[in-house]
Amino acid sequence: MILTTATIARLEAAPAQAVRARLLYLDGWRGLSIALVLIGHFLPVPGINLALLGVEFFFVLSGRLMAEILFIENYPLKAFFKRRFSRIYPALLVFVLAGMVLFAGTFVAYKWKAALTALTFTYNYVGILINRAGALDHIWSLCVEEHAYVALALISVLVARRRLAVVLAALAVLSMVSGAVSYWVFQLGFDASYWRTDTHIASILVSALLCWLKTFPRWRAAMQHPAIAPVAVLLGTLFFLDAVPMPLHYMAGTLFLAIAVNTLDFAPVRLTGLLSWRPAAQLGLWSYSLYLWQQPYYKFVYFKGSPALPMLGLTFACALGSYYLVENPARRWLNRNW
Repeated sequence: MILTTATIARLEAAPAQAVRARLLYLDGWRGLSIALVLIGHFLPVPGINLALLGVEFFFVLSGRLMAEILFIENYPLKAFFKRRFSRIYPALLVFVLAGMVLFAGTFVAYKWKAALTALTFTYNYVGILINRAGALDHIWSLCVEEHAYVALALISVLVARRRLAVVLAALAVLSMVSGAVSYWVFQLGFDASYWRTDTHIASILVSALLCWLKTFPRWRAAMQHPAIAPVAVLLGTLFFLDAVPMPLHYMAGTLFLAIAVNTLDFAPVRLTGLLSWRPAAQLGLWSYSLYLWQQPYYKFVYFKGSPALPMLGLTFACALGSYYLVENPARRWLNRNW
């Protein structure tokens, strides 16, 4: 493996346990991701499912960041999983338990069994096969992400660096084929086809692969043209139009989005500057709590016909409470004391 000069300098300058530096435009990418989800759910645009597009924005960003942490920085796995737990679990636990009080009986089958599958990250399979709860449906994407953390961590330990690209590419292709066969051949529908980790992890794997390839000078040079990121974002978005067959969303569409997020470092200043805009970056910091809390209020709009804007307001109120009272304090405390 040939590391870039910047990567070598960072690895030499920082201890293994140091907190990774935050790139502001990646926070802005998160902000754009959650904005797409919220618009798609509360203010839908005809002809395109912006909520699904927003989820894919999250996935490809996660693939890039996990590759940087696990494959390039060789971050210790114990510390990696501790930080993932402190980031994800406290806010999820409070959301699920609060939801059992606030939304029990409101949406289908929101009982302790559904809550348990959310808290054990099995909802993306159990929700398809056994027990579904509308207010928890978005947990499928958290399940895919958590499973991807484990998969990428195992790959970082078990796969030799010289074979890493081949393994990531092969697994991504198998995942895409699994989704396409499920949808086109077995006609399982969107939920049964694309909630599953074995089909949807492709988004994360492709982005991780591109991030790894950037450590090789030839690939890095090929990805440095400033037009690549904005063009890839546009093409990726077009593949999520309703007129495009569903499997192509997750084959071609996510490929272009993965290219975009991995070439942001070389994108025009106008694009990175827009993503670094303080409101966009701040929205990115709130994105996880917003994502947790938007689902039940979106379901009020979808199932009950409630007005969208008040439900969106309640989403922000609960999410900000979650971020400032649960997510951020819990993460800081656990990272400091654990």
